[in-house]
Amino acid sequence: MIFVDTGFLYALVDERDQNHQRVIEVLSEYRNQDLEAFGLTTNHVVDETITLIRKRSHRDRGVAHDVAVEVGQKLYDGVFGRVHHVTPSEERKAFEYFTRHKDKVYSMTDCVSFVIMDAYKITEALTVDADFTHRFIARPGPPRR
Repeated sequence: MIFVDTGFLYALVDERDQNHQRVIEVLSEYRNQDLEAFGLTTNHVVDETITLIRKRSHRDRGVAHDVAVEVGQKLYDGVFGRVHHVTPSEERKAFEYFTRHKDKVYSMTDCVSFVIMDAYKITEALTVDADFTHRFIARPGPPRR
């Protein structure tokens, strides 16, 4: 099983994103596999992805809305894997994780993702977010500087 994160999904959609080509290359490695069968994300990532696409993907607000709806539909249809709906208990664990890491700039969504990855024993994420690299394999990972 592999976790699918917001930054990966956004870069997949927005051709102007600096990570777009890297994400396409990683996704091509899964061409003969069924990402629907082994991908996992959360409802928090779905929310964050739809919102980010709506706000940043296109100058034309109508086009951005249409793209956000299209990607949201694919996420809810399971194209990128199953959507785990986070429980109040898991959210609380994520908040506790967040409070313990004052030295980091983790988002709450990232902390939820970490908790869910631990619960499912997932060690790898499709992400461009450096925050995942502290404990997980991040593919393609953050851009090199």
